[in-house]
Amino acid sequence: MALPAPPSHAEIVSSGFGTWRLFIGDSTALSYFGSGSAGFWRACWALAAVLPLSVILYLLRPDGTITVGGLLGWSVAIVIAWYGFALAVHYVVPVIDRDERYFDYMIAEYWSSVPALVVQVVALALAVSGLFSEAVSNAINVAAFGATLWLRAQVIRIALDVNWGMTIGLVIAYLMFEGVVLTLFARGV
Repeated sequence: MALPAPPSHAEIVSSGFGTWRLFIGDSTALSYFGSGSAGFWRACWALAAVLPLSVILYLLRPDGTITVGGLLGWSVAIVIAWYGFALAVHYVVPVIDRDERYFDYMIAEYWSSVPALVVQVVALALAVSGLFSEAVSNAINVAAFGATLWLRAQVIRIALDVNWGMTIGLVIAYLMFEGVVLTLFARGV
């Protein structure tokens, strides 16, 4: 199997706009993303932005425990989480009777990961910059985390077309999945 063609500039811009539309709860936001398996494989290219942004998050660690081995483990864990999540969702969507929405969800999830990580990187960079008091830095990080959770919830709610109760449960499952993968594969980080 050949590597899928990268997305066009227009698709990247459209997906960024679609992510904003999802964030504000626009139920038509999915029309800004690609569709089907071809759209999914193009959305996988978002990992090319997600991985360096994740490395920056690792390097901005305020506890100062940065090591080459830790950075490598972190990077591997991000890639495993990226594709492992797609596999996990493949098995979850039939259970919640949403298997026909798999590509809608995964495409929006992958593309929206980029701006979500940008927000987290900027927040952490501001927090560790020393420009703000510890209280303000903590507030910035909490706001960034809250915005990221809200985006995840909106992507799930709109792309999978589920109610808020199911959305909250799936956001919790998402966080648990990410936490388990990072804990298992990024040991010593």
